[in-house]
Amino acid sequence: MRLSFAEQIQNANVLLHENEVEKSIEHYKEALISATSLEQKLHLNSVLGRLYQRTKNPNKAVEAFENALHLMEAYDQLGTAMERAAILNNIAAIQSITELSKAIDNYKKSLEIYSQAVSNGESEFNPHLANTQFALAEVHAKKRGFYFAKKYYKEAIKIYESLKDPAYSRFRASGHYQLGNIYTEEFNLFDAKMQYLKAQKLFEDLIEEGDEALKPYLAAVLNNLAVTFNSMEEPEKSIQYYGLALKAYQELSNLNFEVFQPYLASTYNSLGIVHSEMKNFDQAIQHMKEAVDRYNELADSRPQEFTHYLATGLHNLGLFHFELRNYEVAEDYFDQALKIRRKLALEQPIDFDADYCATALNLVELYQSELESKVDFTFKTKALELLADVENRLEKYGVELPVIKNMKNDTKHYLDYFMGVNEEELSLHQVFQKVSNLREQIDETIFPQEKMEFQEEIMQLLQNNFKNYNDNPRLLFELAQAHANKSWLHLRLQEYVEAEQVIRNSPKLENPLLSLTCNLAHSYLLQDQFEKAWKLYDALTQKENTEGESYRSIIIKDFEILKRDGIDHEGFEIVALQIK
Repeated sequence: MRLSFAEQIQNANVLLHENEVEKSIEHYKEALISATSLEQKLHLNSVLGRLYQRTKNPNKAVEAFENALHLMEAYDQLGTAMERAAILNNIAAIQSITELSKAIDNYKKSLEIYSQAVSNGESEFNPHLANTQFALAEVHAKKRGFYFAKKYYKEAIKIYESLKDPAYSRFRASGHYQLGNIYTEEFNLFDAKMQYLKAQKLFEDLIEEGDEALKPYLAAVLNNLAVTFNSMEEPEKSIQYYGLALKAYQELSNLNFEVFQPYLASTYNSLGIVHSEMKNFDQAIQHMKEAVDRYNELADSRPQEFTHYLATGLHNLGLFHFELRNYEVAEDYFDQALKIRRKLALEQPIDFDADYCATALNLVELYQSELESKVDFTFKTKALELLADVENRLEKYGVELPVIKNMKNDTKHYLDYFMGVNEEELSLHQVFQKVSNLREQIDETIFPQEKMEFQEEIMQLLQNNFKNYNDNPRLLFELAQAHANKSWLHLRLQEYVEAEQVIRNSPKLENPLLSLTCNLAHSYLLQDQFEKAWKLYDALTQKENTEGESYRSIIIKDFEILKRDGIDHEGFEIVALQIK
């Protein structure tokens, strides 16, 4: 026996009260078939639309709501403008998931209705107007229509500020937060910061009043402020806010590990990056280790989501230790990251080949440093093996992406280096590095005798290697330069004969150093051999050094330095007058 309309409604209401939503829908549908008045049909379509929304059946929900709208359009006296606006908002909320343009159209229709009511003095609809503006802003933001998104967020916030009910502070805070996100997207960092700060204050006040459900939102705001301050080149403030976010996420993670542990790991990671940018590598390592520990645990339980984050953390630890020249530790972390990234690239090459190559190239750079410092050619072998792998992987990709283009260029550079490097080059590289360090020490003292001690070390170092590599052009040049520098120091120490002897012992270059000639002229002059000195001075007057400075000027400056050292010779004035 078919139930009556009233019985269907009664059964539906009971089932709905018992949370048997699907069963209640069937009774409401039967009631709709039995409905005799337009009001009943309008009400039941609205009810069914909301229930279909609740059971995540969007197509049927839209169909029911649209049926209600059609009834109101067909019969002007049926329903109210506010009911129409509410239905339009419900349809738009469903469409905001997949049909953004349609959602915008329906929200705007609803907005027009609420705006008219408020203009007519019906202030009780201000909350509905603000909520519709807020929803419209969200859809525009999804569509990246940032101009209108900002416009509607600001209009909604302005209304929320006028409402006495503190519950609307939630919406204000959320509005400021969303505005901050939009300004961040637009790289308007100052306005982003201001919006996030407003959101922070509102969320903190609401949480203090007992609304603890907002703690995740506050943590997100703190994190975004940290990102913003770092982008504004205020790393100290960035670290301050990451610290606050860290504390917030730790508390949340203690309550809900599965949800918030990833955020905690990410915050540790970000802190590590900021400290590394500030060259605080010890602190960077400390925070990155915390991130790696958490990603390691997360990767065990959810490998698809977090294994690549673990690899990135290990890679970063390798970079930080590399910066500190802790090469063995850096190599270990790079190896761990490479092992994980190799596996990920095997399964998903398009997604992870670039990551693998990035770690491999960092290892190659480390091998270069180790090869040059230890002259151990096993590092050359290891580097060439990795480079062959990297080259093979990168061949699959074009150079449209800058990162791929850069890695291909780096690979070629390292291949050229490692294919051409030999023992002589590496040995002399070490020698020249030591020479450079000794020259820095010479420059750090003002006393000629102390300078001479370091110069003697340079001479000894270069002469010892010249025995093995006497045809190396750079070594030959460096040795000649060392003789010039040593002879000049002998002159300053009033050791004129010794200066002359050092010059005569200098190796012969195809293009002799003019500085040697100049020092030899000085030694002749200071030994009262004016004619021999003048012959060299005269030849130098038309010459310039490699920096383009004339030897006329250099000779005068040399005389001034020798005078400051207490050497005063009448020949200085004679030569100076003649070369002017």
